[in-house]
Amino acid sequence: MAWKNYSDWQKSRIAQLAQINESLEVRFLEAKTAAADAYNEFKREERRRLSAENRVKQLDEQVAWLNLENRRLGRQLLDQTKLQDALATAVARIKELEKQLNLRSGREEPYGLATPSSKQINKVNSTAENRAKRGGAKLGHEGHGRQEFTSDEVDQTVDLKAMPERCECGSNVWQPKRVIDHSVYRFIPARIEKCLYRKWEYACSNCGRSATGPTPGVMPGALFGNALAAHLLTEHYAHGQTVGSLEKRWDIHHGSFFQLAHRTADQLEKCFDYILFRLRQDSRLVHADETPWSMDGARGYAWFFGNDDFKVFLFRHTRGGIVPKTVIGPDPLEMVLVTDRYGGYTADLKVTRQYCFVHLLRDLKKQELDFPDEPEMKHFAADLKPQLIAAIELRNKGLSLKNYRRRAAAIQKKIIKICAAPARHPAVQYIQNIFREHQDKMFQWVASPDIPAENNFAERELRPMVIARKISFGSQSERGLKTREILMTILHTARCRGHDPAEFLERALDLLAQNDPAAVIRLLFPVTEKTAAA
Repeated sequence: MAWKNYSDWQKSRIAQLAQINESLEVRFLEAKTAAADAYNEFKREERRRLSAENRVKQLDEQVAWLNLENRRLGRQLLDQTKLQDALATAVARIKELEKQLNLRSGREEPYGLATPSSKQINKVNSTAENRAKRGGAKLGHEGHGRQEFTSDEVDQTVDLKAMPERCECGSNVWQPKRVIDHSVYRFIPARIEKCLYRKWEYACSNCGRSATGPTPGVMPGALFGNALAAHLLTEHYAHGQTVGSLEKRWDIHHGSFFQLAHRTADQLEKCFDYILFRLRQDSRLVHADETPWSMDGARGYAWFFGNDDFKVFLFRHTRGGIVPKTVIGPDPLEMVLVTDRYGGYTADLKVTRQYCFVHLLRDLKKQELDFPDEPEMKHFAADLKPQLIAAIELRNKGLSLKNYRRRAAAIQKKIIKICAAPARHPAVQYIQNIFREHQDKMFQWVASPDIPAENNFAERELRPMVIARKISFGSQSERGLKTREILMTILHTARCRGHDPAEFLERALDLLAQNDPAAVIRLLFPVTEKTAAA
């Protein structure tokens, strides 16, 4: 661009400079504004940082204080725990010392009158007669010695012709002389055999339905054969083997065993009901007793009613009189029921009662221990104890019925005389009142040696239940209670009626597999002319 003169160029240059200057001022103002904004943002961030640092300091102080408080509370908790442990130890020690104090005074044993002689602190020295006794059979017993097997008893005969290696004289030349029998019991280990039955399935030519034939020796659809099932159930419910030991020995599952037990009990329930019926109808003497038995932690009771022909076990939640009434029934029966003095056996039972003299003897000993310095109690116990013992032991003397009744009547007369004598001490009156108020329940044993004056039969039958309770802690379900009472009743009744429990149960399962439950009852109670006429 050509300029006309220098003045025009100068003017143009000034205008350009003014324009550039204006542009720089605008940029300067923008930069200044941006710098001010950045400065303000920096100040705000600085204030937030300072505030955060102050907050962190406060939180650090709080954390430090909380740590101190936590350590202080931890020390307090430790001290409280130590104090609680010390208190528990002191309480236990006080109880122990109190018990030892009572033991030293002769008023208490660790387990009361049931304390075994090995646990008794103030045990009386054995008499010279007892110290002179030695183990073995009763005096006068001839003994039998080892008996060889008869030909009917032998399961297998093995001929052994092996010669001895060398005689004591050094010779090894032997000549046959005679045959000597050596009776030996050999053990044949049992084992489970896994068997696969390949069964033909047939179709009905009329309707087209499919079906298979029965599997021999097995319940329909069952996993275990009848022989194995009978063995497992008998081992647990009749012989007291634990389920855990059976599982390990036979490699079976816990649930499979109880499914087998429940199914078998359901199929044998009618047989269980029939045993109860026959117990009521055929028994002239029944022993009864009960012991605690829990169900899933809840307190219950195991009951026993039985004799030499029937053994009934019941597992119920109650100890009330409804249980004996369920067994005995509401109708009058010609039956002697032998029990202790528990009131549950008096609930409308229309039977003759006999109290256990062993329990009475125990009560008498307790009163004697509670009042060792009372002369009246000493004389009363010294008079009554020999008569109670004589009544308990009389049926084992082997006397004729006439002589038994004569001796029993004499013992009864002495007991009545001792309990009818006037007494002042409350402990003596307590024992006397038992005989005075329940005389109709005291002397049924006088009529016959078949009626015992004690209830040891029922207590012996319940002893395995006590052991099982300590091992298993009871049953875990209502169905388990029902299963146990059915199977125990049937197996124990079968045994006391001359059957091998496992063999009986196997035959019963075979009959049930044939859908013939009535035959199980006939197997346990064979029909005779007398029963058929009845």
